[in-house]
Amino acid sequence: MQPESGYGALQVDKIYQNVYFIKLPKYLKFIDLNQEIEAAMIASMTGFGKGETEAGEYRASVEVRSVNGRYGDVVVHISRSLSELESRIKSAVLETVSRGRVDVSVNVEGQQTEQGRPVLNLDVVDAYGEVLAVLKERLQLSGEADLAAVVTLPHLFNFESQGLDLDAVWEAIAPAIQEAVSGCLNMRKAEGKKLAEDFVARIGILEDLLQQVEALAPERVVTIRQKLEDKLAMLLTPEQVDENRLLMEISILAERSDVTEECVRFYSHNAQFLETMKRNEAVGRRLNFLLQEMLREANTIGSKAGDAEIAHLVVEMKEEIEKLKEQVQNIE
Repeated sequence: MQPESGYGALQVDKIYQNVYFIKLPKYLKFIDLNQEIEAAMIASMTGFGKGETEAGEYRASVEVRSVNGRYGDVVVHISRSLSELESRIKSAVLETVSRGRVDVSVNVEGQQTEQGRPVLNLDVVDAYGEVLAVLKERLQLSGEADLAAVVTLPHLFNFESQGLDLDAVWEAIAPAIQEAVSGCLNMRKAEGKKLAEDFVARIGILEDLLQQVEALAPERVVTIRQKLEDKLAMLLTPEQVDENRLLMEISILAERSDVTEECVRFYSHNAQFLETMKRNEAVGRRLNFLLQEMLREANTIGSKAGDAEIAHLVVEMKEEIEKLKEQVQNIE
């Protein structure tokens, strides 16, 4: 795989030879890119699954579609005569799906599973009649209510199915839901594996950029000293320059521009990102938090370093982080 980067047509494994460095405060750890991808357990929030089962006189067909969403939101599409089963269906789906909008379409064939016999809701009819009468008198309207228009008013009818055994219907629906959800989860995991390949490659790129920053950082002290000496040479004679004061000023400026702590924290965030991907749970929010912390460190490195080359590397870092943030939005 080859993510977009400033490395042209080179493959990631050619750049890193499938090994990159995670630097933590007390040790250096070698991590194999392919092993990280294989160990990743992340799942996408996009998927589809279908299940069909038959139990007794009922035949059930269930389709499950899931898309991005901040929370676990289940929307059930089922005939009105079976609406009492909606809460059971939602609970069954949420047992295995924690994030994303999930649409569940349920179709049941069998005796008495149609919409049912319409029954006039007299309380609602009376309420409509009173309201229409008040409306006619208050606005001084003429004419009578049209039957064709009245019957379209909401909640005017209830639909009753005589003798419908909801438990028997559920016996047909439940296995179909399980099959459909399982298929949807498999698709989400397959897409998660593809995203893991992209994530690991981009973390490798960030590691390489950090190493370049660390290589350039020591040169900043030399640059700072040279700039100070040049300015002093324009203002003072060599005899007027206090070498001790010059060294003190260089030390202060070098300390202010030191990015060692930021690089160490950045390496740590990279390591945590990879470890989090291995958890068999919903990790999307944690990954997003870590990316925000990476972006914070990158911004600090750019502002402290005051160097054109490092600034260019920081821009590349931020580009990779933004690409990661965009993809993480689809992680459960």
